[in-house]
Amino acid sequence: MNQARRITFLSGFLSAIAVAIFAFYGGWQRKWMSDDGLIVLRTVRNLLAGNGPVFNAGERVEANTSMLWQYIIYLGARIDGHRLETIAMWAALIFTTLAVFIATIGTATLYRGRPLWLLPFGGIIYLALPPARDFATSGLEWGLSLLWIAVLWFLLATWSTLANKTQGIVPTVTLYTLAFWCGISWLVRPELALYGGLVGLMLLIMHRAKWWKILLVAIPAPLAYQIFRMGYYGLLVPHTAVAKSATGAQWASGWNYIRDFNDPYWLIVALLIAAFAGALMVALSKQTAGGVDKRTPLAIGVILACATLHTLYVVRVGGDFMHGRMLLLPLFTLLLPVSVIGIARNRSAALLGAGIFGAGLIWSATAIIGGHPYQLPEEGEELGIVDERTFWQLATYRDAPTYFAEDFHTARSLRDYPEQLAIAQQRNDAHLVSYLKNPDPIVLSWMPVPRTTQTTGPNADLAQMPLSLTMINLGMTSMNAPLDVRVLDNMGLANPIAARQPRMPDARVGHDKNLPLFWQMADSGVAIDDMPDWVNKKDAQAARKALYTDEFRVLFESYRSPMSWDRFMSNIKFSLTSGRTLQFHEDPEKYADAAVSVEKPQIYWPQEINTAGDRK
Repeated sequence: MNQARRITFLSGFLSAIAVAIFAFYGGWQRKWMSDDGLIVLRTVRNLLAGNGPVFNAGERVEANTSMLWQYIIYLGARIDGHRLETIAMWAALIFTTLAVFIATIGTATLYRGRPLWLLPFGGIIYLALPPARDFATSGLEWGLSLLWIAVLWFLLATWSTLANKTQGIVPTVTLYTLAFWCGISWLVRPELALYGGLVGLMLLIMHRAKWWKILLVAIPAPLAYQIFRMGYYGLLVPHTAVAKSATGAQWASGWNYIRDFNDPYWLIVALLIAAFAGALMVALSKQTAGGVDKRTPLAIGVILACATLHTLYVVRVGGDFMHGRMLLLPLFTLLLPVSVIGIARNRSAALLGAGIFGAGLIWSATAIIGGHPYQLPEEGEELGIVDERTFWQLATYRDAPTYFAEDFHTARSLRDYPEQLAIAQQRNDAHLVSYLKNPDPIVLSWMPVPRTTQTTGPNADLAQMPLSLTMINLGMTSMNAPLDVRVLDNMGLANPIAARQPRMPDARVGHDKNLPLFWQMADSGVAIDDMPDWVNKKDAQAARKALYTDEFRVLFESYRSPMSWDRFMSNIKFSLTSGRTLQFHEDPEKYADAAVSVEKPQIYWPQEINTAGDRK
């Protein structure tokens, strides 16, 4: 290796180290746990206890978007005895750190053999954004998603620089590793299938003679899990996609989400600086010895196409209710080709490169110093898009961000929750209902509702249901409850009936479905006459009758009836037919004339719930 190449290699490696340190420090400084992150941990608790990959024992509902993330935390918990929140935090932070390191090395690979000083660039811009550092932890799969994208980029860059080496073990291993990595894309997050699909299609075109080998490597892992998902859960997609109607279009909300992310930081300025950095990269590649590898423009073009299409998808579905979250992955991807910037020996080129690098640092400093100030809206105002980390710190009246499940006890909606839950368990009640105890000032509380004594006749199966409760904030309620308590939400992440409600027009993105309380209590072990006064008993009676009709019963059988080979095969059929489009009416009277075709209709099957292995 000559002197020039050593400088390029060493400066690229040091750039990767520098940006990794920034990622680790920035993520550690802002470490926290979100309510949505706690949702993942509830499934992990059930896995550890032996109840399966479910949110509520006895109900096969896939409440997490990322299959791999929950199993990574599960494996970590099997190895390590720390709290699940701590395991999730460390896994996410380590993955984020590795992601920016690998991404930088991948881009530095494109400059291989060129006499340049390399400086960190794209990763610095990304990490300067407060939400990028927030979601370096949070309990969600963003660190894993970044790592998957970074490894994809590294493999793609390596593949492109081996353009003239069609034989040998390294090009062959790179090709098939890249094919496998494309295949597992949607096991990380469903929308990453866009990345895996586009890159995989490119490989099939570029290596037409090896198409069957590429497919043989890429398909088995995702196909195996897809068959499992269809047979076990009775769905083609994660249940979260059903709950959030991920195929719907809300362009206006999506544009508002873009503005919410851009405006506080003038992100468009950073993207323009990055565009100049990209133009400089192209110019340096043409001027330096060796030119540019013939596959490099294709690799860069494909990765930029992935970022662009991903952004359009986020805008189309209406964005998100968390500030910046859903745009972090496409932004990270967009910045990959400029993860480093080259400083040439030529004086004019060196000055230009230094100027672009300095502009990027100045913008990054303003984004870090300016931050993203956030205050809770006034009482009665729409929450809209929130800074989730600050929101939960304010909503729990804490001096520091939430980290453990019990940190959420001080939230207004969890007032009296631990005490009333303990009472309901001790009395073997059927339901724990949240209610407005005082309107001004607002005081929320919880009320146990007794279990029906009916053990024979219609609805007798519901008497065997576990203690149930419903709250919009599914994470903090579920992680502060034992596994033998059935925790649901009115939006549908863990409740298939709610997930198949029609969307409410103009509602908050991600919160645009709502299952009325009378439906929730009808699907529990509460006697109609014992329901609280504010529950419409006539509607509850009609809803309970509707639950036993064929349309509902087929759904209940898919995720509640005991698993067997016949049930597995029936679920596959259900997932390919009515399971794709099934939707319910909010008005139970719509089912007044619906048929109940079985002699002894059943919508709940009692199952043993293991709690001995719980890791709360």
